Amino acid sequence: MRARTLMTWSLLTTLCFLFTTVVLLGTLSTMGPVGSNDEHHLNVRDAAFSEPQEEPVTRNPENMQVTLDIKKSQALASLLQTMLKTHERPSDDYFGYNVTRSDEISVTREVPDARSTECKSRIFNYSSLPTLSIVTPFHNEALTPFLRHVHAIVSRTPPQLLMDVILVDDNSTFSYLGEDLQEYFRILDNRIRIIRNKERKGLILSRLQGAEEARGDVVVFLDAHMEVCEGWAEPLLEKINSQPAIVVQADVSPIDDQTIRLSIGEPIGIRGGFSWELSYIWFPLPKYVDQFRHSVWEPFPTPVLQGSCIAIRKSYFDAIGQFDPGLEIWGGEHFDLSFNVWMTGGRIETVPCSRIGHVYKRNKYTFGSNSAASTILKNNLRVAEVWMDEYKHFVRAAISRIRYPPPVFTEAEWRSIQERKRLRQERSSKSFSWFLDSVHTEQIVPSKDDVSFGEIKNSESGLCWFVFEDGYIGFAGHCGFILKETCFSLDKYGRLKYRDRCVGYDESTFLLMIEDCPSKSESTISMTWVHKDTNLMTAFHSEYICATQVRSRFPIHTGQEVVQLQTCDKHNQYQRWSFMHGFLWQNVFE
Repeated sequence: MRARTLMTWSLLTTLCFLFTTVVLLGTLSTMGPVGSNDEHHLNVRDAAFSEPQEEPVTRNPENMQVTLDIKKSQALASLLQTMLKTHERPSDDYFGYNVTRSDEISVTREVPDARSTECKSRIFNYSSLPTLSIVTPFHNEALTPFLRHVHAIVSRTPPQLLMDVILVDDNSTFSYLGEDLQEYFRILDNRIRIIRNKERKGLILSRLQGAEEARGDVVVFLDAHMEVCEGWAEPLLEKINSQPAIVVQADVSPIDDQTIRLSIGEPIGIRGGFSWELSYIWFPLPKYVDQFRHSVWEPFPTPVLQGSCIAIRKSYFDAIGQFDPGLEIWGGEHFDLSFNVWMTGGRIETVPCSRIGHVYKRNKYTFGSNSAASTILKNNLRVAEVWMDEYKHFVRAAISRIRYPPPVFTEAEWRSIQERKRLRQERSSKSFSWFLDSVHTEQIVPSKDDVSFGEIKNSESGLCWFVFEDGYIGFAGHCGFILKETCFSLDKYGRLKYRDRCVGYDESTFLLMIEDCPSKSESTISMTWVHKDTNLMTAFHSEYICATQVRSRFPIHTGQEVVQLQTCDKHNQYQRWSFMHGFLWQNVFE
C-alpha cells in the first residue's frame, strides 16, 4: 500500500513538472527583445527603441524585472517620440553635424566591441576600484546624441562603480531640454541628476559646479556628444588606483559627423601637446616611450590632456586647485590642468584600452557678448601668465600675430592671476623649462628673432616641406604635426632656417636645399627671404623669384615633388605658402 502511494505521488509530481515547463516555455516564447541593435531605423517612431512585446503574466522575480524593463522602455520610447514631434530644433548647420542622421539611429544602439584581445582579457578586482561620477555640462545640445551619451554611460559602466551622472545645464534655451528631458532621465535611472544654471556660466565653471556635487571617488569630465564604449571605465579607474597623483584620459575615437558611425581601430602613435598660441596639437609618440611598454595597449605619458575626457580622483582635483575659475566660458582649462599636474609632482597618462567616441563638430559654442576667439585667446594668455614663465612671451607674440592688440586683463583679473601663481608656489612647482626638458621633449622652441615658425604648407597641394637626407627640400606625406624634419622658421633678418642651418638653393637647378647660414650682419648683403601675400620669395639680381612646388625633371630626385625657385606668377597656386605660426614681437615685453 505504501509503495503504491509513493508511486502515485511520484507520477503526480512528474506531471506537474512537465505542465510547469510547458507553460514557462510558452511564456518565454512571447517575449521579444527589449531593444534593437540595428542602428539603421527608417522613421522617427523607431528612432530610440524597438516595439516591446506584450507583458508576460508571471510572478517569477526575474520575469517581473523583465516586465519592469519593458514598461520603462515603453515609457521612454513614448516620451522620446513626443519630444521629437512636439519640440522644434535648429537645423543641422547650427549644431555643426548631421543631427538628422542621429535622429534615425537608436539612442540605445550597440557599437562594436573593437577592443583588442589583450584589453578584453583583463581581469579587474571591482571591490578595490574607486567609484566614479560623470560630470557633463551641456548648452543647447542636440537631443538624440545627448540621450545616446547618457544611455551609453548607464549601460556600459559597471553599476557598482557608477555613483551618479551629473548633467549641468548651462542655461539652455531649447524647449526639449526642459521638463520632458528631466522626466526622461527620471525614468531612465535615479542616479542621473540635472543641475540648472539660471545664467550662463560656461563649460569651465559648469564642470566645477558638477564636481562639487559628485559623490564618487573619481570625477570623469565628458562632453555631451561623446559615447563611451564597452569596458571604458575599468582601465581608467585601475590606473588611478595605482598612484595618488595621476590624471588619465581615454583613447578618444572620432564619431563621423555625417554618418554618426563610431570609428575604432588600432591605437595610433600620437600624443597631445601645444602650439605656441596654445592650440591643441598632436605630436608623434616619441620612440623612447615604447621602450617602457610591453604593447601598444599599455598606458603612456601625455604632456597635455585632450580635454573632452578627463578622469581624476576628486581629492587630488581639490588639492591641486581644480580648474582655474578665472578662465571664462570655454578654452584653456586642459592646458592649465596639464601644466599644473606635471609641474607640481603628478603625471598624465592616456589609457588605450579605454575607448570613447566623440563627435568632432564645428564649434558652435556661444560666448556671450565676447567673440569666441577673444575669449579663448584671453584664456590662453592667462594660462601662459600663470605657468609658462619666460616662455609666455612666445604665446603673447603668437597671439599678437592673430589679434592685435591682444586681449588685456583688468586689475581684478591680474589679482586673480597672482592668486593662481601663489597656489603654484605653495605646491613647489617646477619651472616650465623643466616641463619642456622632461615631459614635452618633442616640442621645438623657436627663437625670439623668428617672425614665422613651423610647417611650411602649400596652399594648393596641402603638402608640407620636408628635408631629404641629401639636404634638398621635398614634401612630407602628411601635415599637422610639429616634427623636427618639417619645422622651419623665418627670422627678422630674412634668414629662412632649418634647425641651425638655412635654406638656400642649387645654382644649377634652382632647387632649394639646406646650407650654412650667413651671420646676422651678413644676411643684409646675402640671400634674404620675404613672406608676403602668401608668396615665399627671395631677391635674384633685380627681381624676386618665388618658391614653387614642382615635380623634379632633374637627375636629383627625379619624379618627386620638390621646391624650386621660379619667376613669380600671381596665377600660380603652387607658389602660395603658409607657416603654421607667426610671431609679432611688438610690445610683448612691456
